[in-house]
Amino acid sequence: MKVEILIYVYLAVCVAMIGFNIACIFLFRHNDKEIEEKRYYFIGMVREQLDLEEPTEEHRKYLLKQLSHIKGLMAFDKSLEILSQQEPERVQAYLHKLDDLFITLMQKYHRRNEIQAAYFPYLISRYHLFHGEDYPQIHAALAELLHNQSVYSRENALNAIYSIGISKNILEALLIIDSNGYYHHKKLITDGLMTFSGDKEELDRVLWEHLPRFSLNMQLSILDYIRFTSENFKEEMYGLFSDKYDSEIHYCAIRYFGRYYYEPAYEKLMYFAENENSLHWEYTAITCSSLETYPGERTVEMLKKKLSSRNWYVRYNAAQALDMLGMEYADLIDVVQGEDRYASEIMRYHFDRKKLNEREEASA
Repeated sequence: MKVEILIYVYLAVCVAMIGFNIACIFLFRHNDKEIEEKRYYFIGMVREQLDLEEPTEEHRKYLLKQLSHIKGLMAFDKSLEILSQQEPERVQAYLHKLDDLFITLMQKYHRRNEIQAAYFPYLISRYHLFHGEDYPQIHAALAELLHNQSVYSRENALNAIYSIGISKNILEALLIIDSNGYYHHKKLITDGLMTFSGDKEELDRVLWEHLPRFSLNMQLSILDYIRFTSENFKEEMYGLFSDKYDSEIHYCAIRYFGRYYYEPAYEKLMYFAENENSLHWEYTAITCSSLETYPGERTVEMLKKKLSSRNWYVRYNAAQALDMLGMEYADLIDVVQGEDRYASEIMRYHFDRKKLNEREEASA
C-alpha cells in the first residue's frame, strides 16, 4: 500500500512538472510575440523621430512609460539593433538627445532584481549611451552595481563605464571592484580596459599613478593592459625590476620589453636568461620569448644555449624565439644534428610542427 502511494505521488509530481513546462512554453511564446510586435512599432516610431531636430515631448513620455517595463526595453533594444545597422550616425544622435530620459530609466533599473539591473548597463555599452558625458547620477548608479555579488552585474556595469569613456570613473570603478574582494578574472579586467572609448593616454597615466593603491591581481591586469596599449612606459616598467616588487610584477615587465624594444632592459633580460633557477624557471622561460625583440648574435647564442635547458617551457620558448628571429633549419643544423638530445628534439619538434601548420594553411 505504501509503495502504491509513493507511485501516485511520483506520477502527480510528473504531471505537475509537465503542466508547468507547457505553461512556461505558452508564456514565453506570448512574451516573444508581444516583444516582436512592439519592436516593429518602435522601429516606425523612432524612424519618424530621426527626421526631427528634437524628439517630441509626446515621444519622450511614451518611451518613459514603455521602457520602464522590461518587455518594452527589450523591444526597444531589438529595434535599435536593426536601426543602428541601417543609420548608425542618425540613431546615435537621436539617442544622445534622450540622455535625460535614460538617466531616469537607469535610476529605476539599477534597484531592480539582478537580471534587470544588469540589462540596462548592457544597453549603455552596446549603444554608447552617455559617451563622453560625466553624469553623476549615472556613475553613482553604475558604482552601486559594482558592489553586487553577481559577476554579470559587475561586468556589465564595468563595460558601461568603459564605453562612457571618463578616466577618473574607470579608476574609481576598479578601486571598488578591488576593495570589495569579489573574484573578477583579471583577463576580464584587461580585455574590458582595452575597450575604453575615451582618451587612452590619459587613462594609462591615471592608472599608473594610482597603481600602488591596487592589490597584486589588479596591478597585473592593469600592467597587462598598458603592455597592449602604450610604449610610453619603458622607463617606469624598467623600475619594476626592483627587488621590492613581486615576481609576477617582474614577469609583466619582462613581457612588456618583449613587445617594445628598450636597450637598457637588454642586459637585464640576458641576466634572467643566463641565471636559470629550477625554482623560478618562469623568469627564463618568459625572457626567452621576449628576446625575439632583440636580434643579434649574442641573443641567438643565448637562445641556442637555452635549447639545452632541462625545462621544456624554456626550450620551447627559445626555439620559438629563434624562429621569430628568422633562423632557418640550415642555420641551426649544428643544434638539430648535435649530440644534445634536449636541444635536438625541441628544434625537430618545432620545425615539424611548423611544417604541419603550413600544410594545413595551404590546404585550407
